[in-house]
Amino acid sequence: MPRTVKDITGKRFGKLVVAGFAGYGQTGRQRISLWKCRCDCGNTCIAQGYLLKSGRRKSCGCIRSTPDQMIGKRFGKLTVIAEDLDNHTTLQKVICRCDCGREKSIATRDLKSGKVVSCGCDRLSVRGRKDYLERQYDEKIEEKMAAFRHGNLSAIETLEEWVYVWIRSVLPNVVKETTICMYAETMERHVLPSLGKIRLCDMTEKVIGQWLETLRVTPVSGTQNGCMTEGTVRNTLSVLSGCMRDAQKSSLIDRNPCTESSWILQGRNVWEEKDWLDENQLKVLMPVLCAYQGKDGYPLGLGFEMILYTGMTLSETAALRWGEVDFENGEFHLEYFLAVKRDSGPEENRRYELEPLTGRKKRNIPVPDSLLKQLENTRRQYRGGPEEFVLSQSENEPVRIDRMRAALMRRAQSCGLGKVTPRMLRDTYAVHAVQAGASSDMIAELMGFASSQQVIRRYMPRTGTDKKTLVNKMFEY
Repeated sequence: MPRTVKDITGKRFGKLVVAGFAGYGQTGRQRISLWKCRCDCGNTCIAQGYLLKSGRRKSCGCIRSTPDQMIGKRFGKLTVIAEDLDNHTTLQKVICRCDCGREKSIATRDLKSGKVVSCGCDRLSVRGRKDYLERQYDEKIEEKMAAFRHGNLSAIETLEEWVYVWIRSVLPNVVKETTICMYAETMERHVLPSLGKIRLCDMTEKVIGQWLETLRVTPVSGTQNGCMTEGTVRNTLSVLSGCMRDAQKSSLIDRNPCTESSWILQGRNVWEEKDWLDENQLKVLMPVLCAYQGKDGYPLGLGFEMILYTGMTLSETAALRWGEVDFENGEFHLEYFLAVKRDSGPEENRRYELEPLTGRKKRNIPVPDSLLKQLENTRRQYRGGPEEFVLSQSENEPVRIDRMRAALMRRAQSCGLGKVTPRMLRDTYAVHAVQAGASSDMIAELMGFASSQQVIRRYMPRTGTDKKTLVNKMFEY
């Protein structure tokens, strides 16, 4: 073996153990080292050294077996019985039969990596039925689900039975596991208590409309007005509508009863309702808000300025730490938000935890120079470390969101402005961006919206021109 080549004989890379040097190969103009390897499956192969070291080569090729080649193989309690032909995801999936008798569609990569070794039956005793799928496990409905898979639709009668089958048999082929958990929790909390026992054939537009009206006035602790927010009601209806749409595709119902109820939940347009603060109102309110301080004189009023001048949410503002403030480039690097966790029991049993932002919510946003200068002075005066919160209480704990919201509303009322919320400050930021000529895409990027359509529906002015007048104007010469 040449002295210029580092000897890796005897080292393991995944399922491969290097047996010795096998000479050189050629990739374009570059000469690369080759190594003879033994795989755990018993085969031998020649592997390129840079692929082994980078982790891109882990076996002789046995782990790349296609779904049909996995039939009959055993992984823990699971035995592969067929390829999943109903799979509509980008993952390779196979149908596995567990030792308990259940059949489940599982991604091949989860089987090969050892992440999944059962259908979930072993978690019932270990985890104590913590999530929806475990709490609602029902052997009788399992029989109906098996009948549904074999084409017997008459066994499913009520919405509760269909939701059970929908979550376990339909959704795994379409969406991710985390999304399934979110749908299941939504169904358990907001849908099944009222509609679970109703027969699918009796699910009409009238029933859905009555349920929505009840849902909107149901008391919910911890919210601003004591009821479920408009966004949560809309999301709940969307989940139920998707469930009923799949029931229609499966010929369990003739039509989706949720489509006619969408008019009840028309979104607000802040521009049309003029539900933001103009310049005169800001001149009255901001000095009062800036004067808000903590017990030790810490300027907590900075939080309201951060919402107004950067478009952050209150939970994002409370979670911001000094290490995420880029003074050199004048930006905030948003990575977390402050989530409220409620334990079972009295309302006082709350705790606040940092949760990571995902998607477009995790973003960098520019900060006005005036606000950046205030932050720099505050950090210098109070010697804030990189891991300390910008809005900090004693012992480096984040500020209480509910207290910040209450402080804002009290000070706004004392100024004669009525009810002002953190959301209104954020809406003011968006409207000012529209007035400054920002596009919907730019506003969505700055504020962390998933789609520019959300910005258009909520903040953009709607034209009052009818279609006929518009067409005539288009071709005036």
